[in-house]
Amino acid sequence: MEIKHLTGNRRMLPGYCHLIALTVLATLAACGKDTETEPYKKTEHRRDFTPEEFGIGRQHTRDLACNREIDQMLDAVRICYNTRTEAECVALQEQQSGHIARLKNSVRCRR
Repeated sequence: MEIKHLTGNRRMLPGYCHLIALTVLATLAACGKDTETEPYKKTEHRRDFTPEEFGIGRQHTRDLACNREIDQMLDAVRICYNTRTEAECVALQEQQSGHIARLKNSVRCRR
């Protein structure tokens, strides 16, 4: 009785080596494609912010007078972003955020 080795007879399939070579070449061809990337374009600064985007008009605290003060500060920042460059408005926004935080935590606004 003769025992055949399962992996030893590769000549059984004609063109076996060519099939492997074609598979490797097709894989390399598919992986080797370079996609052209578009050059970096800086996004243009928006100048059409609406009051709703800055939270103007919503209830910030329980006190209506505090809400009006906060809305005025937020509107000043919104107007700055709509008329000036972003770099000029960052400092104003940070300053107004500090004022708004102190105002929200004040006793008169928490009534």
